Amino acid sequence: MKLLQASFNTDFESTIENWISNNIEVGSSAVFHVYASYDDSAIFTKLDAVKEILTKKAPNIPIIGCSATGEILDGQLYDDALVVTLIVFDDPTSNIDVLPLCGNNAISENDILDFAKNIPDLRGIEIITATSGESFDIIVNALDKLPDNVEVFGAVAVGDDERKPFVFVNNSDYDESVATLVFYSGNSLVLQTNRMFGWKAIGYPFTVTRSEGNIVYELDNKPAFEVYEHYLNIKKDSYFFYNALEFPWEVRIDEETFYIRHAKSVNPDGSIVMSTNVPLGSKIKLTYGDPLRMLNHTKQTSTNIQSFNPEVVFVFNCMGRKLFWNDQKDIEVAELSENLETTGFSALGEILRHKGETVLNNLSMVTVAMKEGCSQQSKNGHVKKVNRFSNMPIAARLAVFINTITEELMEKNDQLNDMLYEASHDSLTGLLNRGAIERVIFEHAENKDNASSNEWHLVMFDIDNFKQINDHYGHSEGDEALKELARCINELGISKYDIECGRWGGEEFMIITENYSTEQVKTGAEKLRNAIKEIIKKEYPLTISVGVTKHRPGEPVTDTINRVDSLLYQAKNHGKDMVCSDL
Repeated sequence: MKLLQASFNTDFESTIENWISNNIEVGSSAVFHVYASYDDSAIFTKLDAVKEILTKKAPNIPIIGCSATGEILDGQLYDDALVVTLIVFDDPTSNIDVLPLCGNNAISENDILDFAKNIPDLRGIEIITATSGESFDIIVNALDKLPDNVEVFGAVAVGDDERKPFVFVNNSDYDESVATLVFYSGNSLVLQTNRMFGWKAIGYPFTVTRSEGNIVYELDNKPAFEVYEHYLNIKKDSYFFYNALEFPWEVRIDEETFYIRHAKSVNPDGSIVMSTNVPLGSKIKLTYGDPLRMLNHTKQTSTNIQSFNPEVVFVFNCMGRKLFWNDQKDIEVAELSENLETTGFSALGEILRHKGETVLNNLSMVTVAMKEGCSQQSKNGHVKKVNRFSNMPIAARLAVFINTITEELMEKNDQLNDMLYEASHDSLTGLLNRGAIERVIFEHAENKDNASSNEWHLVMFDIDNFKQINDHYGHSEGDEALKELARCINELGISKYDIECGRWGGEEFMIITENYSTEQVKTGAEKLRNAIKEIIKKEYPLTISVGVTKHRPGEPVTDTINRVDSLLYQAKNHGKDMVCSDL
């Protein structure tokens, strides 16, 4: 496999002639990539000239191109170059297939899957897209159905409000609705993918409580912008994008899946426009861009790639990451290119299939190393690890301090929550214990006495013939009956909707309700009695006796409790498995 690179200049046509005459043999498979600066005012004129030359000199080699904001040439990242690369495979079994996907022509997941499944020895699929919307979702949903050993990678073309992103294939138009899939196959072709973040999460996690696509309205039920204003003193001004770029979000879907998103702008209502979708319910943390940490990650990745000994390495670098480095924008690309043949560009988003799921990343770097066959000798080059703590910036040390304190506080908070739960819940049934349900009743009564309405009810019940169950079947079976009853209560949703339920003691349980009429409470008590009899199936009949009463204005809470207790025992004395009330 060979990688040839050139910029568009006065010698470009002769360069292409030389490439074709010296590197293309009969049966060779090859592909051109063209990366062009999106903000070059003459870009389309230059691209037309490039396409004309490539089509004339190599009519059978596909051309894939897109808009970029940084182009890699000979190991350096340029701002305004028009870079053309040619990858040529040596092994005749290696092959390249191209599937253009135009937004104007609908294509289904099945179309993409059928195309992929007809390619023998498929090893990898490159996605170059100008859109990350619905059509992108169709693509990744299809590709994620392929076997896990098929690598998926790529990037999103760059544009802005004035100059739209574009992708083109061969002589097609420069279209913002186009995505292109490049399929790499061959029985000797081997790929290795990596992604680099380097951002360090700091502080407490927030939950996305309201979002729609890439707009996040609320974090923990508060306007999303508050996370920047309150914690970082970042204002809604023309510098917001650049200030927020230093503190992107780690979006964590689960323990195994996370990615980075950065804020683009703030809306008047305090919602934030993010770089890409942030799902509702996901957990986010602010992160800190520690340059030494990021470069360490890049150096470690470079070592891994060199051990793989590739012949070509694609590098997809995020536009935001390039901006973060400012005047050192090519430091990571240079590190990766020191002993490797690299190509690629700075993109709006980086695509990589990770743990079976194709994810659009931001502020990352994605590398794809390729080789044909098993190399006998790895490339020379020792990567020196940065000593992160020898010259650690004070801001980085403060970030470590904040993160350590936060983690310790979160651990203590979890321990406190566990202790509070154990102190207020019955260990056997998981319902509120006697002290907790009693406290709820007294606090409720006090609040109601101070309100315009003080109408509330108590429902008390216990298991009939519980002593006989223990005596005949053993105490373990008695415990199981109590747990079954608690499970039944939870299934019925008793402990919801202005209803609290707890274990009063032994086989007795207490319910307090508000905002329900007398008739609703009576009907609910009967439904509870019947449901327990119908749902819980035992060798013996498991029934309950129930007492129901209403708190009388001005009476002591203890009088209400004593009255419902008396009504419960009336039910037991009059035959059990019944509801007795004074309503």
